Amino acid sequence: MQTARRLYVYLLSGISLGVLVTGVSMLLTVLLQSAGLSFGGPQLGGGDVTGQQLTLALALTVVSLPVWLIHWLVAERSVREDRPEADVERSSSVRGLYFAIAMGLLLIAVGTAVSSVIQEAVTRLGDAQFFGGSGVAGGLALAAAAGSAWLYHAWLRNRDWARAPMTGGGAWLPRTYLYLAAFVGLMLLLSGLGGLLELISRVILEPPPLDDAPDVWWAYPLGSSLGSILVGGATWIGHLAYSNGLVRDEGWRGASERPAKLRLAYFVGVVMAAAAGAIFFASDSVRAAIEVILGLAPSDEPARLLAFVLLPLVTASAYAVAWWAHARWMEREAARSGTGERIETAARLELYPIALVGLAFGATAVAWLIGLLLESLFAGGRTLSGGDFAQRDLARWAPMALVGTAVWIVAWRGVELRRGIDAAAEASSTVRRALLLIVLAGSILAGIGAAGLILYRLFGAVVGISQSGDPAAELSTPLGVLVVAVAVAAYHAVALRRDQGLTAKLPGPAIVTAPIALDLRLTVPAGGDAAAVLATISEGLPPGYALEVAEPSLEEG
Repeated sequence: MQTARRLYVYLLSGISLGVLVTGVSMLLTVLLQSAGLSFGGPQLGGGDVTGQQLTLALALTVVSLPVWLIHWLVAERSVREDRPEADVERSSSVRGLYFAIAMGLLLIAVGTAVSSVIQEAVTRLGDAQFFGGSGVAGGLALAAAAGSAWLYHAWLRNRDWARAPMTGGGAWLPRTYLYLAAFVGLMLLLSGLGGLLELISRVILEPPPLDDAPDVWWAYPLGSSLGSILVGGATWIGHLAYSNGLVRDEGWRGASERPAKLRLAYFVGVVMAAAAGAIFFASDSVRAAIEVILGLAPSDEPARLLAFVLLPLVTASAYAVAWWAHARWMEREAARSGTGERIETAARLELYPIALVGLAFGATAVAWLIGLLLESLFAGGRTLSGGDFAQRDLARWAPMALVGTAVWIVAWRGVELRRGIDAAAEASSTVRRALLLIVLAGSILAGIGAAGLILYRLFGAVVGISQSGDPAAELSTPLGVLVVAVAVAAYHAVALRRDQGLTAKLPGPAIVTAPIALDLRLTVPAGGDAAAVLATISEGLPPGYALEVAEPSLEEG
C-alpha cells in the first residue's frame, strides 16, 4: 500500500516538475530576448511571436506549479522529523529512485543548455551561423531553471542524509547517479580534449575546404569541443569532489561511502573506458605513421606529417593519464581500508578488466587481418581493384592488433604472476571467474555469428542459389573471426577448466548443524554512531542470522 502511494506521489511530482521547469525556462527565454538576447534559437511562427511564447510559458507554469507543490508537500511531509515513519520514508527505494532520475535529467538539461550557449558564442565569434541550438537566451533560461531545480534537490538530498543514516534503495540509488554523473563527465572531458586536438590537427594539415564551405568551418567543432570540456570537466570535478568529501568524513557517512561497491565500479569503469581510448588513439597514431611510410599520408611537408602522427598520441596520453590516475586511486583507497580482501580485489580489478579490453581490441584486429590475408590469397575484390584499400586496411588494423595484444599480454602476465603465488585463491576469485566466462561467452557468440554467415554462403552455393558479391571478399572476414573466436574460446576454456579442478580440491565451508552464539567485538571511536553501524551490519545478514548487542564496555585510551 505504501509503495503504491509513493509511486503515485513521486511520479506526479517528477512529471509536474519537468513541465514546471519547461514553463519557467520558456518564460525566462522571453524575458531575456526582450532584454536583447534574441539572437539564435527557434521561434514560433506567425503574428506576435513573443506573445505566443509568453502565453505558452505562462500556461505551462500556472498548470504545473500547483500540481507539483501539492504532491511535493505530501512527499516532504512524510520525511519530517516529527513523523514516526520518517526514517523508513527517507530510505525507501521509490524516493531514492526519484532523486536519482530527477537529478540526472536536470543535470542533462543544464549540461545541454550550457553547451548550447558555448556553441552559440563560439560560432558568433567566428561570424558563422549555428543551426539547431536554442540560442543564448534559451540556453541561459534552461540552465537557470533546471539548475535551480537541481540545486534544490541536492540540498534536499543532503538534508535527508544529515538527519539520520539511510539504507537500502534510498542510499544506493542516488549514489548510482553520483558516480554515473562523474563517469559521464570525465568521458565528456576526454572526448572534448580529443575533439580539440583533432581540430588542431585539421588546422595544421589545412585540408582543402569544399567550395560551399564557410571560411569559419572551425567554429562548430571548436564550440562542440569547448562545450564538452567545460561541461564535462565541471560535472566530473564537482561530483567527484563531493564523493571524496563523503569518503573523508569521519562519521557514519564516510563509513557508508568508503566500502560502497558503486564507488569501486566507478573506478573500474573509468579504467576500462580510459584504457580503451588510449589503445584506440595510440593505434591511430601508429596507423598514421604507417600511412606516412606507405605514402598514403595527405601531405609531404614534415611539419604536417609530424602533426598527423603525434596529435593522436597526445590524445592517447590524456586517456592514459586518466587510466593510470584512477588505477592508483583505487589502489590507495584499498590500502587505506586495511582490509586484505579489498586490497586483493583492487589488485585484480587493475589487471583483469585491462586484460579484457586489450583482448577485445587485439582479437578484433587480428580477425580482420586474417580476413585481409585470406582475401589477398584468394584474390578478393579489394585485391583486384588495384587501389590502396588493402594497404589502408593493413595500416588500420595492424597497429590495433599490436597495441591491443601488447596490453593484453602485459595485463595477463600480471594475472599469471598472481596465479603463480596462490593458484587456489586466484582460481576461486569472482573477478577471475567473471572474466573467463565473459570472454568465453563473447567468443562463442562471435563464432556462432561468423559460422552462420559462412554456412549461409556455402549452403546457397550447394543448392544453386544465385548470390551476388565476391565470395572471397564476403567470406574472408567471417573466416578470420571464426579462427580467432575458436582460439580465444579454447584458451580461456582450458583456463576455466583448470580453475575448476583447483577449486574442487578446496575444503568446503564449515556447516553449523545447531544454532551457536559467537562473541564479536566492535570498537567504536569517540563520536562514532554505533547504532548506524550495527544497523548496516544487520541489514546485510542472510536469513536466519541475528545480531544482538551484549553489555557495552568502555575503554580508556
